[in-house]
Amino acid sequence: MSAGRKRFVLSVLVPDRVGILRDISTAVAGLGANIDGISQTVAAGYFTVILTVTLDKSTSAETVRQAVTDAFPPGEASVIVRDYERRAARVSHPDTDRYVFTATGADRRGILKAVTTYLADKGINIEDWYVSFDGENVTHVGEVSVPSILDIQQVQSDLQQRLNPLGMTVGFQHENIFRVTHEVGAVRPLIVGRGNA
Repeated sequence: MSAGRKRFVLSVLVPDRVGILRDISTAVAGLGANIDGISQTVAAGYFTVILTVTLDKSTSAETVRQAVTDAFPPGEASVIVRDYERRAARVSHPDTDRYVFTATGADRRGILKAVTTYLADKGINIEDWYVSFDGENVTHVGEVSVPSILDIQQVQSDLQQRLNPLGMTVGFQHENIFRVTHEVGAVRPLIVGRGNA
């Protein structure tokens, strides 16, 4: 990033509808900003997005916030803008492995608290989490970074013991195994490669 530019972190929460990213990107482009990072999701009918944007150093966080807020009808969007801090950026730790946690069963109070308390106590970082509902049932899927010093079989056993009283079935797989067993696209190159051998 050049000396004349600076970076902001921008968060927007708004009821979901078509065109939200268009409205946000149009607003920041109007300020001369470049969007260089983005993560968005929809939960329970609400759209939320976090972006990093780089623009002229003279632009204030309040200017960015007001421009994005003005892109929506009054009161529709909640917008937060703050200076980007390099130390807050995600650091890849060589002493961790990524795993996918799954839990399925009847929805009830305390599931997320039980899981996240255990993960935090073990120093396991949650990088992504998704919850879906099907009638009275719920499925939790989380991507987590597990310190290499931990025994994965023990982690899975501990989580199953914690969630058994809540009627949940737990899975805990390395991300590569999870992707191969859940994504057709991940297997295709293996099949094609084998056919050409």
